[in-house]
Amino acid sequence: MTAEPLLHPHTKQQLDQATDRQLHAVLLTGPTGAGKLVVAEWLAARMLGLSAAQLHKYPYLVCLNRGKDTSISIEKVRELERSLSLKVPSQATVNRVVIIEDAHFLGGEAQNALLKTLEEPPQGTAIILTATSEQALLPTVRSRTARIAVKTPPTELLKAHFSQTGQPAAQLDQVLAISGGLPGLMTALLEDAEHQLIPAIAAARGLLQKTTYERLAAVDGLVKDRELLNGVLFILQQMAEVQLRRVGSAQAERWSKVLQSTYAAEQALAQSGQAKLVLTNLMLNLG
Repeated sequence: MTAEPLLHPHTKQQLDQATDRQLHAVLLTGPTGAGKLVVAEWLAARMLGLSAAQLHKYPYLVCLNRGKDTSISIEKVRELERSLSLKVPSQATVNRVVIIEDAHFLGGEAQNALLKTLEEPPQGTAIILTATSEQALLPTVRSRTARIAVKTPPTELLKAHFSQTGQPAAQLDQVLAISGGLPGLMTALLEDAEHQLIPAIAAARGLLQKTTYERLAAVDGLVKDRELLNGVLFILQQMAEVQLRRVGSAQAERWSKVLQSTYAAEQALAQSGQAKLVLTNLMLNLG
């Protein structure tokens, strides 16, 4: 059986229950960097009775994601449903698993197209969706799945787990703080691996080093890339909280302002469509 990922005890309990009850549709939710895909693959391997190495060679593991597209199209969903119409030559209780990564990128039409499959998947088929928030999916999709929150593990578990990598304690503390304790992001930072939040880290650091004029010039680019923008706000908040715990009073005022400004921008973006105005105000407050 594949090695168990680092899990919050409550999340682990719910995953065990999902496996024991042989649920046919599961929705894993958590912030970017929580390691949802790793958890989804681990759950899939458990359902199929496979190891990690066997899982990625298994012909009836189906993975659906947006790739380089801005969304998961209805055409991809229809193609998935056509593939599910083919029978699997196995009588196992679960003989095929579908993982839909970042299901919050499914449009409304694509989500509606999934409803029948979620409610009555082909015999032996289990479906695992991941999303940053269950609220990003239609109520009709949520009601057809068992929802499991991939919670951030306790700090002591994170430190015990990542201390086994041989990294210096100071570096682990820094990565833990910047990542907000998200296991997927921590792993990527420690291993120099690819992760969708890593560009946000570079962008956030760059903004803090730029002049006010240069920051204002970056507004248009961030407005066009909402995913990067959300990541930048998250990383700026983490960086500010780290620095507020470390620096003296001379710099504390600046980092406090960064923290307050990013939280205010996050709330304003959720309530307003005037992203350019919100970001302009943020850039003026980062100095």
